[in-house]
Amino acid sequence: MATHKASSVTIDEYKFPRGSKQFGTLVCGVLMALSTKRKYIEPGSLLHDQVLARGGAKTIQYSKYVQNFLFYFLFGAHGIETVHFALTKLKRHNVKFLSFVWLKWVVTAFVGGTFAIQHFDEVVEAKEIKTIKEI
Repeated sequence: MATHKASSVTIDEYKFPRGSKQFGTLVCGVLMALSTKRKYIEPGSLLHDQVLARGGAKTIQYSKYVQNFLFYFLFGAHGIETVHFALTKLKRHNVKFLSFVWLKWVVTAFVGGTFAIQHFDEVVEAKEIKTIKEI
């Protein structure tokens, strides 16, 4: 088992994802929200009336299975990723447990998954470059 190795780079601020990472985080968040309640795909909902109904009865029938899959997959995978992220990367870069910065990064990682974690890596890399240039 790997031991905790603190980095010389301490992350003490939160930066919201930008560009493609922001878009990916937003898409993941919307998909997570839409997968939480059946009412989002039932008759009368915007998604049902404007998208699913055009696909026919099979589309409507399978939409429940797709919604269930998205719910369990996104919440399960992002939950596991978030725990791993908090126990490894946040700890390695000296982000104080349960601090406001820690909570922002954890929530972003949960919603954005890989996109948010890649963004964190970019923030760390930028800070490392900045630190090297200062030396």
